[in-house]
Amino acid sequence: MIETGALGKKVLFLYPPPVLTEIIEELARKEFEVYLVRDHQKARRFLASTPDSIVFINLDEGLKEPEWERYVRDLRGAESTIGVGVLSLNDDQDLKQKYLMDIQVPCGYITLKIGSAKTTEILIKTLEANEARGRRKFVRALCAPGSAQCTGIHKGETLRGEVVDFSVAGMALNLEGGVQLDAGTILRGFQLAVKGGRVVGDCIVVAHRETKKGEAQASETSGGRRFASYIVMFDPNSLDDNRREKLRSLVFKVNQASLDKHFETL
Repeated sequence: MIETGALGKKVLFLYPPPVLTEIIEELARKEFEVYLVRDHQKARRFLASTPDSIVFINLDEGLKEPEWERYVRDLRGAESTIGVGVLSLNDDQDLKQKYLMDIQVPCGYITLKIGSAKTTEILIKTLEANEARGRRKFVRALCAPGSAQCTGIHKGETLRGEVVDFSVAGMALNLEGGVQLDAGTILRGFQLAVKGGRVVGDCIVVAHRETKKGEAQASETSGGRRFASYIVMFDPNSLDDNRREKLRSLVFKVNQASLDKHFETL
């Protein structure tokens, strides 16, 4: 899972209607950390443990409206830092009044009948106003051990390793064999493979990666294999629009799968 707070907020869409599919893709394209959630009870437990998050609730699904009202009021309890917004096809003015003026949801009441383009525009402005990106420029995905691999050629030798995390900007890697690469080294045709997707681009080594206690340390042995940990950045000139879109799609898929797995424990 990715850190929240100053490094960005998780944005949950609870019981998202089909019309949100295209909208979610655009929000991910704008580097918001978005998730689709379909269990309001587990969502409430998750939000209790991750209060610096934003949730948009589809009032048309999951619960009856009076139950949603109680649910939203609970989320908006005293000293709550959870950002709450509601979505609905219902354009009833009294309903809007209740959520906007009485309950005072901070992230608005969005009527889905206005169309996907306008809905997207409103959501982007709302998320920006609530500083959903934090200080970061890019959403990154943390990869479970063994779930993401990287390969490439350097000076005629094949480099292999695991990807620890990645974004559209770059990757943190554990390369096998304890290989030593200087900062500024260019890795041509470096491949990321994760969740059934592959992206190839040129990378530039920027630093040895700082590792936490318990992780494979640079040039040390882990499980009988030696690793060297690096941070590499994609050369922007090696990524066309299709590759960037694929990277953002993979970030979303990896993070969504991570949240789904976490929800199984709630």
